[in-house]
Amino acid sequence: MRKYTLYLLGINLLFILLLLWMGWERTRDFQSYHLAIAKESTASASLSIENFISEKKRLVKLFANENRNLILAHAKDSENEALLIQLNQRIAKYFPDYFTFTVSDDKGEPFDIDFDGYIGDLCRRDLKNFVKEGVQSPRIHPNNTAYHFDILAPLNYQNNSLIMFISFHADVMGQVLKNSETRGHKLLLIDHESSDLIEVTSDGARINWDRDNYRMTDEEKDRILFSRDVAGTVWQAVDLYTPDLFVDFNKKLFWPSLFQFLLVLLLSLLMLFLVRREEALRIEAEQKKENFLAVVSHDLRTPITSISGSLELIQHGHTGAISESTKTYVDIAVNNSKRLINLINDLLDLQKFEAGEMTFEEKDELLSLIIENSINANQTYMQMFDATCRLIIEDEDLWVHVDAARMDQAFSNLLSNAVKYGASKDEIIVTISRFNNAARVSITDHGKGIPAANQDQVFKRYAQISKAKSRHVSSTGLGLNIVKNIIEQQGGKVGFVSDEDKGSTCYIDLPLIKI
Repeated sequence: MRKYTLYLLGINLLFILLLLWMGWERTRDFQSYHLAIAKESTASASLSIENFISEKKRLVKLFANENRNLILAHAKDSENEALLIQLNQRIAKYFPDYFTFTVSDDKGEPFDIDFDGYIGDLCRRDLKNFVKEGVQSPRIHPNNTAYHFDILAPLNYQNNSLIMFISFHADVMGQVLKNSETRGHKLLLIDHESSDLIEVTSDGARINWDRDNYRMTDEEKDRILFSRDVAGTVWQAVDLYTPDLFVDFNKKLFWPSLFQFLLVLLLSLLMLFLVRREEALRIEAEQKKENFLAVVSHDLRTPITSISGSLELIQHGHTGAISESTKTYVDIAVNNSKRLINLINDLLDLQKFEAGEMTFEEKDELLSLIIENSINANQTYMQMFDATCRLIIEDEDLWVHVDAARMDQAFSNLLSNAVKYGASKDEIIVTISRFNNAARVSITDHGKGIPAANQDQVFKRYAQISKAKSRHVSSTGLGLNIVKNIIEQQGGKVGFVSDEDKGSTCYIDLPLIKI
């Protein structure tokens, strides 16, 4: 019972390991899938922003060239309200999403007076850097009115070098990110050089976030799946998964796995219950069998032995002379009582083997002596079938460590089998030899042999040779199984070779000892 319990525990453990492995594989595939999404999203977002900025630069430069006269006039007379209004109108028509504008000289000094405070320190710094380095890297400029980014374009006309400066609302960049964002992911533009400052999200500029600190937290950094620099800017496009993405996945993974495990556990408990019930029934059957064998041993074998002994006394005339017709019936009764005693003995021996109670009194024995004594003891049985036995001893000095009585029982069984299934008036050949460093006893008959269909059943319990291929002999089918148990219990092995219509050879191999 413990074996079955351990077996079921092993199955459940293996199933748990299988579920863990499958969960790990599915989690890894899920992570790989979303990593691929993150790479695609950041690539799409960064390229879209690069193209967006590049297009804005091109349009601002184009606007400056198309309106250079007006821009130049404004630069020369920046306090002219009419010129300012006209320039504002043209910019608004060209760039509906613009926030503010200004025009500066070639040193980066604006001509306009910024009464509204739209041109902040960062704007002025970008102007100075543009004048100094000739390149610009857009960034988000905070402002009380609107967060924005600047696009600058140089304008050279009539020996005048000017810079056209237009600011755009940062929220338009958020729409670009939103177009590339996928479910379960958040796209950000961060300024990595400014301690991972969040510039824009898919919700727009960072001002739209309800938070005090606009720099990425450690928890957010841990959720980054992929990042990519946006060329021509200070930004990195960052894809981080939402906090509930893997939590939801793990829940979806956990509950079906738990259900499967509980189902297997329930089936295991059901199997354990059935096994326990079968074990209880088996124990009950074993107890009944033991009780039956006890009855056979005590209440049946004893009186049958007494009957057999009494019949033998009558058979041999110890109780007085009997007629020939009476002797015939007495002989039949004696033979059948002996068969019944042998059957009872076989059943009891099998019960002892099954219970592990068969005892062996093993000693160092000369094998040839055991076989000679057994052949002599079976002479009467062989005469009943008009059979003879020829003993061939190829090596007389073969010593084995065995129980001589049990060996006699096994050999007698094989010898009687050869006599029963051998040819009419057969000569049974018994050979004692050395074979592969073991002692071998071979018993050969010349009967019909063992049919191929029966050969794998020979040493099984209750196996009998098909009567179509043998003489009409009685058999319980227990003898050869007992022989196998006796020989194997003493470290040997038993086998046979057989050709139909030619006969059979059964053999016993026993370990040799050195004397």
